[in-house]
Amino acid sequence: MNVPNNDLKVVPQHLHLAKTVIAFWLLGWFLKADFFIPYIFSEVIRYPLTIDFFPALLRSPLVLQFFYVFPLFAFLVIFKPNYFYCCLAAVTMVSSSAVLLLHQDTHNDATFLTSFWVAVWVLWFVTQMHRTDRAFLIHARSLALCVIAVIFFGSFIGKLTPEYLNGTVFADIFMRQNFGWVGQWVRAHYSEEVIRLSFYWVSKLIIFGEGFLAFAPIWPFGIVYRVGIGVMLAISLFTTWRIFSVLFCLIGLLYAFRNLPRPQDEEGS
Repeated sequence: MNVPNNDLKVVPQHLHLAKTVIAFWLLGWFLKADFFIPYIFSEVIRYPLTIDFFPALLRSPLVLQFFYVFPLFAFLVIFKPNYFYCCLAAVTMVSSSAVLLLHQDTHNDATFLTSFWVAVWVLWFVTQMHRTDRAFLIHARSLALCVIAVIFFGSFIGKLTPEYLNGTVFADIFMRQNFGWVGQWVRAHYSEEVIRLSFYWVSKLIIFGEGFLAFAPIWPFGIVYRVGIGVMLAISLFTTWRIFSVLFCLIGLLYAFRNLPRPQDEEGS
C-alpha cells in the first residue's frame, strides 16, 4: 500500500476528519475510566479469573493494563495533528481495542467491540489521506457505512427478545436508575403503568432504528446520518450516560462520514 511520507501530501480536510474521529474515539475509550482503572489495576489482580479457553497472553493482567493505557499516545494527534501521529494513533487504537476485545477480563464489554471496528476504519483512512479521487471518497463512505451496519446489526439482533420488544428492559432501566430532574419529574407526574406503556413504543422505535442502521450500506447517505444520530440520542436518553463509551466513536465516524466531500461533487470539480 502506497502512503505519503510527509504532511505536504496529506489533504488538510482529511487530516481534520481523522483528528476528530480519533478525539471522539478517545472520549469513548476513557469515559468509563472511573470503572476500568480500579477494575484493571486492582480487582483483576486481587480476584483473578482463570478461563482456560483464553491463551495465557489474553489472561495476563499486565497485558490488559498496558493496552488499556496504550492509546494515551493517540492524544499526540490532538495537540500536533500530522500524518505520522495519525498513523501512530491508529496503530495504538487498533492494537489496544483488539487485545481488550479478546482479553478474558474485558471481552464482554461492547466498548471494545465498537472501538475496534472504528479504529480499523481510522487505520485505513489515515493511510489514504493523500487521496482525493472519486474511488477513495466512495470507499471511505462505504466502509464507514459497513462499520455502522456491523455494530448495529449485533445490537438489533440482541434486542429481538420479548423483554426488549415489550419495552420491559428500557422501562426497568428508567425506573431504577437516576435520570436527574427529568426522570424525577416524569416519575412524579406519571404512573408506572403509563411509563411502561410509553416504553413499549419507545423500545420498538429504537429497535426499528437499529434494524434500519443494520442495513446502512443500502440506504442514502443523508438518511443514515440523520437516523444514526436519532437512534444514538434515543439510546442515550433512555439508558445511561455510560453508553457513550460505545457511542462516542460512532458519533465521530458519522461526523467524518457527513463531512467527507460527496463523490458526485468531485466529478464536477
